[in-house]
Amino acid sequence: MKSELLLIDNIFEEVRDRVVYIKFKHLTMSEYKPEIDLYLRRLILEHGLKEPIYIHSEKSGLEVTDGYKRLICLKDIIPNIDEVEIPCIVSTKDINIDVKKREKELYKMDTDKFRGGRAIPDLQVKWFWENINTTEVSDILTYNKNIGKIFTNTFDKWIGSSKLNNIKGLDKYEHKSFTAGTSQAFDSFWMRHHDRKFKCFEGEFFYHKANWKKFHKWEYINNEDIQVNDAVVISYPFSDFCKEHPRMKVILDECEELKVPVLIDCAYYVIAKDLDFDFSDYTCVEDITFSLSKGFYQANKLRAGIRYSRYFRDDNIDIMNEWNQINHLGAYLGTKLLNEFPPDYAMNRFKDIQLEYCEEHNLIPADCVPFAFGQTGEYNDLNRGTEVNRLCIADQIGDKL
Repeated sequence: MKSELLLIDNIFEEVRDRVVYIKFKHLTMSEYKPEIDLYLRRLILEHGLKEPIYIHSEKSGLEVTDGYKRLICLKDIIPNIDEVEIPCIVSTKDINIDVKKREKELYKMDTDKFRGGRAIPDLQVKWFWENINTTEVSDILTYNKNIGKIFTNTFDKWIGSSKLNNIKGLDKYEHKSFTAGTSQAFDSFWMRHHDRKFKCFEGEFFYHKANWKKFHKWEYINNEDIQVNDAVVISYPFSDFCKEHPRMKVILDECEELKVPVLIDCAYYVIAKDLDFDFSDYTCVEDITFSLSKGFYQANKLRAGIRYSRYFRDDNIDIMNEWNQINHLGAYLGTKLLNEFPPDYAMNRFKDIQLEYCEEHNLIPADCVPFAFGQTGEYNDLNRGTEVNRLCIADQIGDKL
């Protein structure tokens, strides 16, 4: 009897021609009985058994020389396993050194798919894109002169109508501008404060460090206290934790006292729950920026975002908005998207699927629905400098497109 998890097509191609199938009951293991490796168990469930069991022929039977943990996982996964045929390779007692190399390759293949952050694949959003009225698009590009303001006003009301999050104080930021996602707001903030030292928490969105290391003085907040000549960027919810950073309010209090300018990045707001914050409490917060990229499948290509500012900045963003030299197509499609889907759409649509996937794969669900955290000691290659290892599970919980 064979299991689909043990089919020859699952096995690494380079060793398939050496595989023989032997019933589980004929395999002999020593007294060593490792605990179930939950990470390895998940890999087998997702990919099947990639590496065969290595055995050596002894008088006492077929002794397992490599594959104890794999067999323990299989025994836990497959009921009544004694009669099940297991893919094996008969070899010398010396463990094949290529086994460890392939294990590393499999681990890299598995972890790489969880890197970064992206919107969840969604058939309903895909259908929305496929049914855009192209005649309206032509009219927008030809005639409409106010699409930027229409977008920012629509986005502003959309943000305030969430049932899962409570964001207050945005009305104190009277100047709302269309931006190319959140990144244009970052660029403008850096230009405005180019003579300051930039600071952020470890685990923050990589874009900041990638730019600062070339063109600016910078340091992690974890390594150095806030100084009077600093400028600070904080994501809310925080990029690595998917919720408010535990030190966020402490740092904002310090910035308030020292009059240090702050930008708050709310890119993950569209995929979050349980946020509760009043921006009017902090005059040090100069800019707040939101975008659609993480909330809707393929919306990152629109480059559609909003910047809230207390004052008219007269910078690259304000000038382009005044001159109406913005991305009209992104603003139009972004407005259509906001009118079609409510602010809590992503969380309500995928939360149960996220919880189910995390339970099945021994992960901890995050408060931002496309993300999860590995258990202690798992997925260390995904660590970004904090105490958590964040995984993007968008592709795993999304629709098959």
